Amino acid sequence: MPSFTPSTPALPHRRPIRGLLTSAVAACLLTVWPIAQADTIWLNNGDRLTGTIKSLDGGVLLVGTAYGGDIRVKFDQVKTLQSDTALVIRDTTLDNEYRAKLVRADEGLVTLNGVQQDGGTAQPVSRPVELSELERVTRPHFLLRDVAFKGKFDLSANRKSASTDAEDIAAAVEGEARHGLWRHQAGANYARSEDDDNVNTNNYGANYTLDRFLTEKAFWQGRASHKRDFVEELDRQTAYGTGPGYQFWDDELGAFSLSGLIGRVHYGYADSGSEAFYAASLRWNYVRYLRGKQFELYTRGEVSRPLGNNAEYAFNAEAGLRYNVTDWMALYVKYMRDRVSGSRENLNESTYGTGVGISW
Repeated sequence: MPSFTPSTPALPHRRPIRGLLTSAVAACLLTVWPIAQADTIWLNNGDRLTGTIKSLDGGVLLVGTAYGGDIRVKFDQVKTLQSDTALVIRDTTLDNEYRAKLVRADEGLVTLNGVQQDGGTAQPVSRPVELSELERVTRPHFLLRDVAFKGKFDLSANRKSASTDAEDIAAAVEGEARHGLWRHQAGANYARSEDDDNVNTNNYGANYTLDRFLTEKAFWQGRASHKRDFVEELDRQTAYGTGPGYQFWDDELGAFSLSGLIGRVHYGYADSGSEAFYAASLRWNYVRYLRGKQFELYTRGEVSRPLGNNAEYAFNAEAGLRYNVTDWMALYVKYMRDRVSGSRENLNESTYGTGVGISW
């Protein structure tokens, strides 16, 4: 007779259950992690925003989000808020500066948890303050280990066909890269203006600046620039120099720096003549963002004086206003002035421009 062996009931297999629990935990972590790593803003209407607090200025809170880009929030609509990292905070008197985290508190309040800068010394602070006491909030800019790059491209073009034909085109590109103690800045521009067959403006230029930070604010600068003009008698300007500089501030609300350079200047003329001399110059670079970076006011330039009697002075500057339509597109107006006085051939050139800009 065939043998009969009773079957043993199969034991439940635990691996699927363990895998299911692991998946569930991982899903929970993935769900909670982005929230835990984001700054949070609670609004008076019950809504909540998560993202990165970039700045508070002029009653507008700028929040960067992955789902909607930069979002501007009227600060009087904020119930409370919190940050995952320490921010630079100033109160309404602008006398007190804090380097502190924002910790959620009752409606209309926030707790500052960090240090208060008092006469160059840092005093621990952990206390609630009214939101109305906060005047400015920015993210601290430390010296970077990774490369950070930003830039912009501006373009304006105009063509008119009537009793006379006119055509104007101007383009400019600039970029900045930072890594550790080094900052690289480069730019190039081109402009051409033609009325019928008469070319009124036709020039291009390029420049490069290298800063090496000695402290958080002091740096040593080297720069080189070149401009080529096909209309003016002074048709070539080349300059290079080096010297100390100071970064007064550089944060989400703007930046301001000054540098003093000693260098060499070369002038070339349309008749193939040229001259070269040493010169001292003062350079500035100022930018201020308003209403949550919706507006950008800036000016930059250089004034120099030869160390000999080759010329009286040279002045090159640009000032403008940008309206940021989106995170990457802006409308701009700007004014540029290039003036050389006392050289063999003087130069007095003014340029007005308006157009569309792209930032990255």
